[in-house]
Amino acid sequence: MKIGKYAVIGFALDVFDWVLIGLIPGVGDVADVIATVYWTRVLGVLGLIEAIELIPVADVLPFNTALGMVADGRAATARLAT
Repeated sequence: MKIGKYAVIGFALDVFDWVLIGLIPGVGDVADVIATVYWTRVLGVLGLIEAIELIPVADVLPFNTALGMVADGRAATARLAT
């Protein structure tokens, strides 16, 4: 199985949020807003699921990685359709 670029981007966003910038109050929220805008541009309305990361307790769930996998799945399906 090949790991796509969106899954890698999502995983990197989650790691940065969990380990680095998410530990600084306010900065983690800014990163979550940037990630929400990114996933909304990539996936459309489905990318708004990332906004759940703005809820403090839900911030530990790997939404970025999951959305990256969805985006890779859509890209693979689009390549097969052509």
